[in-house]
Amino acid sequence: MRQKRQAQILKIISDNDIKTQEQLTDALKKLGYDTTQATVSRDIKELGLIKTALRDGGYKYSSPVSGGAAESKHIAAFSDAVVSVSCALHTVVVRTFAGMAQAVCASIDMLVGNKIMGSVAGDDTILIIMQNETAAIDMCEELKRIFKS
Repeated sequence: MRQKRQAQILKIISDNDIKTQEQLTDALKKLGYDTTQATVSRDIKELGLIKTALRDGGYKYSSPVSGGAAESKHIAAFSDAVVSVSCALHTVVVRTFAGMAQAVCASIDMLVGNKIMGSVAGDDTILIIMQNETAAIDMCEELKRIFKS
């Protein structure tokens, strides 16, 4: 059931400008999937969906591209949106332009997710939790080097 639902999610976001999890949940329900926002949220994370800019200034869910093109896309998105990268104790703090933190956070998770304990994105700030202070300093430097922010 999960695989069918996730395949349907990919089809929905490719055919429509889905801006919120609520819109995605509603679209799934119209197709007969009895699902909750929490399930959709997990699906979004598992599928690695990102938010991309619309011409009207809003954002919509998109599926990531594959291979080296995906990494280039994530680096480009991050570089254009990031204001600063710094660290404090075991936490890396990434500042972005307003409204871009979640998209940038998805890019970070895609690129270095296996090296971090977790990340949280607000509107313009991302907190990345590392194992210790040394790991945070290394991650901060890696993000600065990769994305030249």
